[in-house]
Amino acid sequence: MIADGVEDGEKWLAAGIAGLQQNAFYMHRALDSNNLRDALKYSAQMLSELRTSKLSPHKYYELYMRAFDELRKLELFFKEETRRGCSIVELYELVQHAGNILPRLYLLCTVGSVYIKSKEAPAKDVLKDLVEMCRGIQHPVRGLFLRSYLSQVSRDKLPDIGSEYEGDADTVTDAMEFVLQNFTEMNKLWVRMQHQVFLLLVIIHTLS
Repeated sequence: MIADGVEDGEKWLAAGIAGLQQNAFYMHRALDSNNLRDALKYSAQMLSELRTSKLSPHKYYELYMRAFDELRKLELFFKEETRRGCSIVELYELVQHAGNILPRLYLLCTVGSVYIKSKEAPAKDVLKDLVEMCRGIQHPVRGLFLRSYLSQVSRDKLPDIGSEYEGDADTVTDAMEFVLQNFTEMNKLWVRMQHQVFLLLVIIHTLS
């Protein structure tokens, strides 16, 4: 029974990686031709692979890391787009039209990173917006990895004292509030995931 589950997990991971790589290929073509619309289309389809509920956290991590690598390339493209005259505010609004919420939030976090760097809006406002919108994902595994991504893309952009994104507050309060809020939400998701694992073990014990 456990062996079958492991084998199924490998199959689901392989299928997820294949789907991700296929859409990443088309995303790369769009990036190379500076086609923003297609880049958003295929990146959203690529990120849809992260919507799966079939993978264990360990297998999901493997899929997530492949998506993470692709998102770094996409972020560089977004930076270049703003240098070519694309409005970062319009881009931030545009990605909110992605059909499914999980791809939409990954894209928002990616564009949000560029938005903060542009300094066209206070870092604290963009971060508050992102940390609140990430509440839209309540699935423990998907939510944990999404919030982990938010932490990764924002860690060098916190409105801390001495930071170029400090703003006019001259305090660590905004940075601490963001970090604590994101951590608190991650902790809630972690507890829920542990509870689900416990229930699964009880069911397996009952059936054995």
